[in-house]
Amino acid sequence: MSTGQQYDVFLSHAHEDREWVEALAQRLTDERGINVWLDRWVLVPGQSWQQGMAKGLGEAGTCAVCLGEKTPTGWFGQEIEQALNMQAHQPTFRVIPVLLPDAAEDLTEIIPPFLDLRTWADFRKGADSEYAFHVLVQGIKGEPVGRWSPAASVTADSNYAIAARKLRELRDLTRIGGVTEVVATEFQQKILSRWFEEEN
Repeated sequence: MSTGQQYDVFLSHAHEDREWVEALAQRLTDERGINVWLDRWVLVPGQSWQQGMAKGLGEAGTCAVCLGEKTPTGWFGQEIEQALNMQAHQPTFRVIPVLLPDAAEDLTEIIPPFLDLRTWADFRKGADSEYAFHVLVQGIKGEPVGRWSPAASVTADSNYAIAARKLRELRDLTRIGGVTEVVATEFQQKILSRWFEEEN
């Protein structure tokens, strides 16, 4: 992550697709440690959401444009325009189209001009499409898709995914008072120690 960049990816989406996109954001965070800007997670109640979204887009290294059944309009359409404008002025900024499961087969109905020229992550075969997830992650990282092996992908990230999930569950338990800070710290050290041992 470069200086001044606080988020790896800004998730742009229509209001109707918010639940699917939030599940994707959770997976990116939990399984790959990607720092996600998602409106439901970041925006502060009572503040201008338009300003917050513009600021978040400016602080992200990439923008994943999540396209569902409807053609982008309104603020969603403006986000796409702003992201494409940023890419025109910042070559390292990437705009990644993400086709959701309910996206139309005929992409001319939903893909805005110039967005269809980019390689997309196609989840139309299902929300659990491992290859589409791999393409999206590589795009966020700014790395080539490369030769992809489902087994290798799962094996490489399994230890990290397990540790990340356990740490998240521990954090949630601490937040609701299920465990004390002292106990949480002890478990956190055990989880991290075991992960380091498995990785080395």
